[in-house]
Amino acid sequence: MTTGRTREERLERALTLARTGRAAEKRRDLAGALDRYSAARDALEGVGPTALEANVLRWSGSVLRDLGDIEGADVLYADSVSVADRINDTAAKASGLNCRAVIAQRRGHIEDAIELYRGAKMLAAEAGEIRLYGMIEQNLGVLANIRGDLPRASSHYHAALDAFEEVADDEAASWVLNNLGMLYTDLGQPRQAESFIGRGLAIVLARGDRPMQGILRTNLGEALLAQERWEAAERELSEALELAREGQDRAREGEALRYIGVLHAQKGQEELALANLSEALKIGSFLDDFLLVSEVLTDRGAIHRDGGRIEEAVADWSRAAAGFTTLGASRDADRVASLLDALPGPAGLRESPS
Repeated sequence: MTTGRTREERLERALTLARTGRAAEKRRDLAGALDRYSAARDALEGVGPTALEANVLRWSGSVLRDLGDIEGADVLYADSVSVADRINDTAAKASGLNCRAVIAQRRGHIEDAIELYRGAKMLAAEAGEIRLYGMIEQNLGVLANIRGDLPRASSHYHAALDAFEEVADDEAASWVLNNLGMLYTDLGQPRQAESFIGRGLAIVLARGDRPMQGILRTNLGEALLAQERWEAAERELSEALELAREGQDRAREGEALRYIGVLHAQKGQEELALANLSEALKIGSFLDDFLLVSEVLTDRGAIHRDGGRIEEAVADWSRAAAGFTTLGASRDADRVASLLDALPGPAGLRESPS
């Protein structure tokens, strides 16, 4: 059994390691962060369940998620929730459930994600965790956006922005401004999207937040592509790709490559378009990111159709429609189904998503 003094020393060492891990994670030294979190967990051996342990487990999971180890991340998130349950730490449990919901959503387990988000939101409200409540509202907005319920997505995003502004959290506000920008691009209002993304960029540039800068630049690139402003889009997307690679963020790298592929397709550069989309598809498949995979397949199918390769277009769009259906993204699934229906050739060539 650990003595009081030894327990105190272990807690202090674990806290120091956790803090250095957070610093490493912030500067995107993910391997360094993981090493420090692992050492912190070792230091907590025999101490018993604590809020620090729950947090370190969750932070470790997020690093694994960013490195592409989705299964390992979910295991650590579940362990974090278990520790939080044992010590009755409502806020830590809410955070862990929110993280597990993100993983479920990425895998296409939509009903599981909804249940986890709802549980997390209730606990965050119970704990008075306004920032966390805003984060969950934002994630619910993302889910509604994916499912094509744009009014509900807007409601969640604005609720999140209100929460972040209430606690004067500029960092979190930049996240939701990014999502509002994406929403307005989906609504066919790319100029309005630019306005929201521009507000977010002003925040992250002032903060020196390079990872978030990359995310915003990717989505600004999408808004510019919607207006066929190719030179400006290429500038933003090239910078976004560089920032994603600098931060070892595979998901964001895949998204930037996807839009670079779309850019080349719009400019009639088929070979470059297919090369970038293929790389994005590999990343999405590796990460089990159903949304990225389905979006890339949709884009690639359009290139095959325009090149007269109808069978290849059918194969890509059929897979995309199935992926969107799994995600509950009915708006996108219907859009791809319409593309399939409009293809020339015998009806028997078509495939229906199962």
